[in-house]
Formats: sequence, structure tokens, C-alpha cells
Amino acid sequence: MTKHSILILHADDFGMNAGVTDGVLEGFRRGVLTSTSLLANAPDAARALTLWKPLLAEYTAGGLPSQLIRRELADPPQAFDLGVHLNLTLGTPLTDDYPAELLDSAGRFPGVYALFFRLRRSPEKYADALRQEIGRQIEFLRDHGFQPTHLNGHQYIELLPAVAALLPGILRRYEIGVVRVAEEPRLWRSTLFRSLSPANWLTAYVKKAYARRFRRQIARHPIAHPQVYFGTAHAGRVTLPLLRRFLAGPMPGHTVEIGLHPGYWRTEDAPKKKAPWYDPLADRRQREWEMITSPDLVRWLQNRAVRLGRLGSLAAPK
Repeated sequence: MTKHSILILHADDFGMNAGVTDGVLEGFRRGVLTSTSLLANAPDAARALTLWKPLLAEYTAGGLPSQLIRRELADPPQAFDLGVHLNLTLGTPLTDDYPAELLDSAGRFPGVYALFFRLRRSPEKYADALRQEIGRQIEFLRDHGFQPTHLNGHQYIELLPAVAALLPGILRRYEIGVVRVAEEPRLWRSTLFRSLSPANWLTAYVKKAYARRFRRQIARHPIAHPQVYFGTAHAGRVTLPLLRRFLAGPMPGHTVEIGLHPGYWRTEDAPKKKAPWYDPLADRRQREWEMITSPDLVRWLQNRAVRLGRLGSLAAPK
């Protein structure tokens, strides 16, 4: 990576539970997170937004423990990114008349694979319901006084064709100028060569194929995204050695988004597969939190002459 490349360190799942919320907030306070996105239908979403305001005030006043480190990494003075983590696969919808065909027997969102196949059969049939539910999740943030800087999808649902087709219009309606494009390069280097399973590698390549299609689709609209993304095959597994390996190649002047899932380990958040808000990453999040607050990460970024950035700054002027 050459001089003046911009790094976005992004935390998904904000508001999922208290452990994730508090871990993400401390990732800004004590670490080098620059961005997060809210699960608007999650149990801790409202509390997360209540705590977001004092975090921004502390940053504006120059009082974060990470403030000196951020200045050394040329962190811009603008507010941290806060977006919406679109969710159609976990918990229950925010809209009342969401189609039963897109829910499981308990009235909850199905898993991502079930959603994919149900939408594939009749994508146009559910367009209005999807549009309303996604809109309501965005409005949840706006109702709390925040304009989202960006959108991305829980379990990469923005890449599903039925969802992707709706996003340009939704982004335009809500004046959101940035979206994630999870077309990850160098998967062979960060998956097969890092002892991850062939199935994981194959799933990542399927995501990459859909992300390439999504990139072509949004290129026809005034929608921005970082040029490079990392994280499709590594949820809860991003380590400093893995990050070094990914960023070792040339990315001159690029904006690179690193998708992370930090949080605190709490016994009450331990995985319970039948729970409404089952978190399969619960026992991994603490390690990612330790990585983003590590002095070793900061030193390495300083040696690489990396600058921290904002997703919001990518959006076209209004």
C-alpha cells in the first residue's frame, strides 16, 4: 500500500446486543474504528443510538483515549460514519404486514439461504414489502435524529438480486450516497492459504460474483463505494497477520473498507441456536476488538503511511 491510501475500519452489527454495542463504542474510543452500521430491528438498537451521541461529543471535544493516535493517522475531523445494516435474515420485521412467505414458522426472518431461494422464485412479488421494510429500518435511524452515511447488508443481503434491484431507488429517496460493494480481491491469498475451508473459499467466491454484478448495477447511478473491500470470508476471524497479508499488495490511492465484527464476550450473549437473536460470532468478537485496539495495529498502520477515512466523504456533493 503506497502513501495516502485511505482505510475505513468498519464494525457491523451495532445494536445487536449489549456486548456488541459496548464493544463497538469502545472500539471508537480506545481503538481506530471509523465506521459502524446499525441493526435497526435488534434488541439493543435504541440504546446504541442513545450512546452514539455522547461518543460523537467526546470525539468533537478531543477527549477520546484514541485521539492522539487518530491525529497521527490523519483521521479527519468529521463525525464517525453511522449507517444502516440492512437485515432480512435475523429477528423480526419492523413493518406489520411483512409477507409470511418470507418468515419462518415462528414469524421471524429466515436464514440467508432460505431468503435467497424464496426471493429467487418470485422477486417482483415481494418488491413492495422489501422496499417498505428496508425503508422502515432506515427511518428508525432518522427518527432518532441521525442521517445514515451509508448502507450495507447483514449477511450481504444487498447482493441478492431482488434486494439489489431496489437499492438505487431507496438510496435516492433517503439521500444516502454510499453503499458497500463486497467484491473482495485476493481471496486465494486470504482463504485457501490461511487454512480456511474450501467451502468457505467457495462461498466467498459466490459472494464476489454477485458483488461484481452489483457493482455494475450501481455504476449507472450516483452511488459511491470504497474501491476495495475485505471481510467476506472472515467474519469474526480478522487478525493482524491476516490484515497485513491482504494489504501487502499495491493499492495506490485506494479507499479500502475492512469489514469487522468486534464486541465484548459476555456469557449472556453466548450462542444459543434456538434464541431469536442467535449470535454465531459471540465467542470471536472479543479477539477482533483486541485487534482494533492493539498498539501493534497502530504501529503497523503508521509504518504503512495509511490514513484513516470516512465513507461519508465518498458521497457525491448534494
